[in-house]
Amino acid sequence: MNAYRYLELKAELLVEGIQATPEALREVGTKYKEQNHGLFGWDFEDHVGMVLPDDFLLPDGTVVQFRKNSHSPYRVVSNGKPPALFKNEEELCGVEWIPRPAYYTEKTTSHHNMVKIGQIGGADCLFFCYQNYCSFFPNHEQCLFCNLVSTSSTYDSVLKKKDTGDIGEVARAAFAEGMAKHVLLTGGCFNHQKEIELVADILKSIRDYTGLDRVPGTILPSPARGEEELKRYHDTGIKAIGFSMEIWDERLYQAICPGKSSGTSHEEFVRSIESAVRIFGAGNVYGVFVMGLEPAKTFLEGVKVIAGLGANIVPFVWSPNPGSILEGHRAPSSRWYVDTVSQAADIIQQAGVPSGTENHCYRCDGNSLLHDALRLKGIA
Repeated sequence: MNAYRYLELKAELLVEGIQATPEALREVGTKYKEQNHGLFGWDFEDHVGMVLPDDFLLPDGTVVQFRKNSHSPYRVVSNGKPPALFKNEEELCGVEWIPRPAYYTEKTTSHHNMVKIGQIGGADCLFFCYQNYCSFFPNHEQCLFCNLVSTSSTYDSVLKKKDTGDIGEVARAAFAEGMAKHVLLTGGCFNHQKEIELVADILKSIRDYTGLDRVPGTILPSPARGEEELKRYHDTGIKAIGFSMEIWDERLYQAICPGKSSGTSHEEFVRSIESAVRIFGAGNVYGVFVMGLEPAKTFLEGVKVIAGLGANIVPFVWSPNPGSILEGHRAPSSRWYVDTVSQAADIIQQAGVPSGTENHCYRCDGNSLLHDALRLKGIA
């Protein structure tokens, strides 16, 4: 069997989207984990009032994000049997929905539904968006691929602002039941000092409620301004940090991310990552990209530079999200993604960057391929 079969299939499913029959979806939202739109909507179309899986597992444990597309040739079918993935009329393999966390049915002591505060991404990553807001939207300077505001208004499925005590309670519940192995925290772009203070309060709450000395996981804040801010993030108790560079090619970065690029240059991102590696340690820093919006050549140049600094990369597979400026466009082919991410995995392996899987792993990411490609090389 082709060792890359499921990597290739995952790429195809992310690029083409997927459907599922009503029977296959019957226990999603009760027995199995459903979408709750904590930040972005990744589907090809909106589906208000329809309960869909957040993600699912292929036979080798590969986690795939469920991206609804009514025109996709791929669909999950049940018909009284365990769910299976079909392409048109051909059955490809069995799939598994991911169990719904027990804490999804619980409330905090302040009577907020826990699922509206923090959600499990993939199979084991506890996700908190601490503020569903981005300062670039009011002036129409948002990144062209982003649908944060549209998703928030369309679904209204999570609390926009979360109490730090509630976040701590959710973390305790998620870690206690074994659903969470790491956390991922992020928010929209806003004032630096306020963000650092908020993150510090959130991490203190998580540590107080869980008893963890340092929290396994990653913070994705607004771009830091110098080593002092990076040290303050490190002192919050989070083990890893990442920066959403989005695009490596500088001109494309400026065109696709007009607001972000006006405030943070390409070079400032690189300096932040380099400084963060000195503070957090090799492997505990990430450059985050939206993969598929620039040529493979420039993307791989970025991978080489960042890996050379001792940092890892998280490249999300772009989909033309509804509500974004690029809605209706198409991503590159799945073959392009597989070929490019395989080259990226070679670069990272050759650079000897520590895996960092304590903080972010292949089970976290249904919408990225790099961890899966590295796993095929024995780097879990």
